[in-house]
Amino acid sequence: MNMDTPDHTREIDLIINCSRTVIPAPLAARISSTLDGPIDWKFALNVAQRNAVLPLLGRNLIMGFSDQLPANIASILKIEQSRHLHHNLFLTGKLIELVKFFEANGIKILPFKGPVLAIEAYGDPSLRKFNDLDVLVQPKQFKKAVTLLTESGWESMTSVSWLTKRNWNISRKKDIYFVDRERNVNLELHWKLSGSHFGLPREMNGLWERLGSIELAGTELSTLRFNDLLIYLCLHGARHSWERFGWVCDIHQVVVSKGAVDWEQLFIESRKLGCENVVALGLRLINDFFGFEVPDQRWKKALGDPIFEEMSNEIRGRLFSSDSIPVHIAERYLNHLKLKERFFDRFKLHYHYLTWYSRIIITPNEIDRNVIVLPRGLHSLYYVTRPLRLVYKYFLRSREK
Repeated sequence: MNMDTPDHTREIDLIINCSRTVIPAPLAARISSTLDGPIDWKFALNVAQRNAVLPLLGRNLIMGFSDQLPANIASILKIEQSRHLHHNLFLTGKLIELVKFFEANGIKILPFKGPVLAIEAYGDPSLRKFNDLDVLVQPKQFKKAVTLLTESGWESMTSVSWLTKRNWNISRKKDIYFVDRERNVNLELHWKLSGSHFGLPREMNGLWERLGSIELAGTELSTLRFNDLLIYLCLHGARHSWERFGWVCDIHQVVVSKGAVDWEQLFIESRKLGCENVVALGLRLINDFFGFEVPDQRWKKALGDPIFEEMSNEIRGRLFSSDSIPVHIAERYLNHLKLKERFFDRFKLHYHYLTWYSRIIITPNEIDRNVIVLPRGLHSLYYVTRPLRLVYKYFLRSREK
């Protein structure tokens, strides 16, 4: 280890051990022992905030270890808890309003993540950090839902032009981002759960026929069936290269809150959908971070693949670094490729990243406009000059050196 780099092992252990709803006695003793020593609170709070687990950390420290907290830290955590509680209750109320609004107009919606996941996984809407609302609408009702929102004063923050195409439903787009009239609520209206390049397989289209439900503030809300939810959460985390520890906590809490899990059926469904590797990585992460042992031999064998150990270690180092470490496009591409099992899924992934790289290479930016200043009427020439500039910068110029 570099001697110039501070060792934050104690702070990282504190964050991980407090990022759960139930703390057993042996773990509580370990947390107490950690708090008896010096804590870099700036690091701990910043990393917990960045990883969306500050609500859990704060709740557990205030409730179980308040006498070991410095007065200023206890004050910060209490203020943050109060602010977070009001924010989440506000969004929860807005979600219920949306459900009733759509139902009154003949549209069934499926809320996911946000308040619903907070209740399902954590049993309390205040224990999970979320900043917007996500709802899924069946494709046949998506355009109607967009029209209703627009007519009600919601403003789309992303393009809706693709909806005018005849075959819009084969678009790679998965959602439209809306903000309400007062700009207090952000809403992602989905017609599918994930993008096509790293999306849920077509075999999951039947999820609308196997929904569960929960009651929230006296309103019944539709929810994803357990296996569908767990597979989706693993896909979502993997798609975003596990950039938040909170997503790992979601999977852990969903599994432990379920109690009895049919691991055999989960294995069968994951393999059928070509998601065995994706789910295995998610389960490997909750094993490595929380010590959760999957009581199924087939899953144990899958989790034992060295590739998951390597990916888990890389994810841990990135999540708990002092500064946020971005996942670059090439690294994300390789991580995604490691998890793909079927030829067609790998083909879609290759195609997605090829078009992504092509757009990066071709599309002009501010640097191109500063290097060569062209009249407005000749701006189309930037699409020619940009590739030439990149060739010079990364190939010709490097040879000159």
